[in-house]
Amino acid sequence: MIYVRRRISKPECGVLSVKGANITFALTAILLVLLISNCVRRQEETHLKGTITSRSVRIQEKERSFHIFIPFAVEDQTLKRPLVIALHGRLGSGTQIMSESRLNSIAAREAFVAVYPDGYKRSWADGRGRTPADKEQIDDVSFIESVSNYLIQNYNIDPTKIFIFGHSNGGFMTQRLLSEKGSLFKAGVSVSSQLSFFVLKKHHPSSPISVAIMTGTNDPIVPYFGGFVLDGGEIIGAEESITRWADWNRCSAVPLISNVDTKDDQTSLEIRSYENCAGKTKTRLYKIIGAGHQWPGNERRSLFGINLGKPTQEVNASEEIWKFFRETFQ
Repeated sequence: MIYVRRRISKPECGVLSVKGANITFALTAILLVLLISNCVRRQEETHLKGTITSRSVRIQEKERSFHIFIPFAVEDQTLKRPLVIALHGRLGSGTQIMSESRLNSIAAREAFVAVYPDGYKRSWADGRGRTPADKEQIDDVSFIESVSNYLIQNYNIDPTKIFIFGHSNGGFMTQRLLSEKGSLFKAGVSVSSQLSFFVLKKHHPSSPISVAIMTGTNDPIVPYFGGFVLDGGEIIGAEESITRWADWNRCSAVPLISNVDTKDDQTSLEIRSYENCAGKTKTRLYKIIGAGHQWPGNERRSLFGINLGKPTQEVNASEEIWKFFRETFQ
């Protein structure tokens, strides 16, 4: 049963708790930066034309929460609207990715509903076996499916226009959801993440689905060319990942490549777009050359000299993600 927990006008700065988390001190400190640096930014969104409602659902006898942004433009529910699901990274939260991505401003402008689920103990069961959610066998697939179904039933969501993206651990969870529950989503994007060996070995999509991967070549947390993520779990490279998706989507073998290098920030962007995919799906890699484990388009983040890698201004991740989603409307 889902019920209202509270209704707030803006997200609150939460307190980070890592009790029981099996994670290195270095990674804890690195990810803590991404939480602390967002507290001030949350205040910037108070002018947005919409409301934020927090709700929860019981899954596996555990209360799981999520936060919904409803633009005033869609509250009359006269038209069915798209839904965008945003999944935070390890040690993050729904309100953290809400602030990090600044997605609410895009939702208000484009008239779609955005939802920000909270991971179990600030983590997702993405299948790599390293997070608290994975270790406690949390059914995050059912959680996200339940959230989606609730919003379809209660917020006049168009069930053919449900989109998902995630950052880091949330991006790996996005890959799992697209491969296991692809029929639920129109498209998905993973940022600072790609295919894990778990997904590669266990789950392949049953039908074509639009997918994009956006990641930096100098990411010190999630290796671009594959290997082991800093907090554990083996992954394949970003380029091999998008090649696998292009194969599953039955696209042309050779991608179209375009380059962007307009900012003086020591990064550049290479976009690999696979054409002629089945079902008019889109398959794309945003290779951010020189960038690290940062949300593309945001400022540099660091803590006590810990290296997160360079940010990039060559692409605004949130705007580009929505642009990618809109391409699938046709």
